[in-house]
Amino acid sequence: MISLFIFSLMLVGSLLGAVGTTLIKRGTGQHSFFQIFRTPFFWWGFFLIVLSTLLYFVALRQEELSVLYPLASLTYVWTTFLSVKYLGEHMNSWKWLGLLGIVLGVVFVGIGS
Repeated sequence: MISLFIFSLMLVGSLLGAVGTTLIKRGTGQHSFFQIFRTPFFWWGFFLIVLSTLLYFVALRQEELSVLYPLASLTYVWTTFLSVKYLGEHMNSWKWLGLLGIVLGVVFVGIGS
C-alpha cells in the first residue's frame, strides 16, 4: 500500500506540473519563439515543472512505478481544469468522458495496489 507521504508527493507534483504547463501556455501568447523565453510565465512554469519532476524522483525511489505512474496522470485532470478556468478553453462531452476515464483508471490502480 502506498504511504500517505508518497501519495502526497505525487498529488502535489502533478498539481505543480499542471500549473507549470498552464503558465508556459499562457506565456506563449502572441510571442515569437525567442520572445517566449523573456516572459515570466515561461520561467515560472519551467521552474514548477522542474520542481514537479524532482518530487517524482523522490517518490520513485520509494514506490513501484506501476503504482506511481497512474497517479502522475492526474496532471491531465488538473491541466484540464486550469486551462478551462484560466485560459478560456472549452470542453465537450468527449473530453469530459476521457477525463473521467483517467480518474477511474487511477482509482482502479489504487484499489489494485
